[in-house]
Amino acid sequence: MKKSCIYSCLLIGLWFGVSNAIAAQLLYGDRDTENQFFRTIRANQQESYITFGGGLGHNDALIFEANVSPYFLLRTSKNVRWGATLSPSIIMRMYALESFPVYTPSYMPHLSFYRLLCGTHDDRIRYVFLTLAHHSNGQEDPFYNPDGTINRISGDFSTNYIELGIFFNERIVPLSNTLEYFRISMEYHPDFYRTAELDGQYGFVRLNSSFRVFRTLDPWRNLELSRASRLQTTLHTTWIFGKLQNAGSFDLKERFMASLTFTYRPGILSDVGFFINFYTGKDYYNILFNERLSVIRFGIQAFTKR
Repeated sequence: MKKSCIYSCLLIGLWFGVSNAIAAQLLYGDRDTENQFFRTIRANQQESYITFGGGLGHNDALIFEANVSPYFLLRTSKNVRWGATLSPSIIMRMYALESFPVYTPSYMPHLSFYRLLCGTHDDRIRYVFLTLAHHSNGQEDPFYNPDGTINRISGDFSTNYIELGIFFNERIVPLSNTLEYFRISMEYHPDFYRTAELDGQYGFVRLNSSFRVFRTLDPWRNLELSRASRLQTTLHTTWIFGKLQNAGSFDLKERFMASLTFTYRPGILSDVGFFINFYTGKDYYNILFNERLSVIRFGIQAFTKR
């Protein structure tokens, strides 16, 4: 009974993970109906994924971690210079404990606006973006336990933030069938419906950057792009500014977060691939933000760019 429940959760999570790509195909049809601006917007979205267990080095024993991030692309016509996306993004962890609980998922809905600056081809697109986002765990119990430790099971965690940045692509890797995307942004968490206990220990100003490379592995010239094997490499980094407990201004261990992911999509699969990820830094799972995480994990990931 418990095993079938686990498998059902995995299948449901995977279905949601690839739903963004399926919906995009149903709503917008063939790839050629979109201009390059909207294709690069898709490349700026979070990938949905499911891990196999917790990986190597995780602080907790997990059955899986899943990021469910379908998105809706809002636009009025093919050639407009404005766009928007809406996503109900949720990250959840199922623990390898009795009854396989899912403790306090991260609810991270966000609305993003995009303005094209220049570019009409895949290798010369520039746009700015503004994101309004929320991050909470849906709990309302006290933040601290009676012994003074953080209540990681049902303690209240909530914050809202604004992110402003630029996204562009340049051809740097000297290989054919390769696209490189760069993203840099500043993230600010105002004192607006924010858990008071986060003051001085969360870090309300953050510098985010990412570098993503899409590589099409095409041994036959006439092979359709949508059926070609792909290799994707993604590097995300974050630097936390401001007061952060007793951390110094240049404390790399406390302020720096990095994630490196390699994803391979076989040609027989149109929307998902297999990934290996290395992450080091503060835990990104809501109220566990004070815990350090260094982990290598494996799993299945949906492709946001077709």
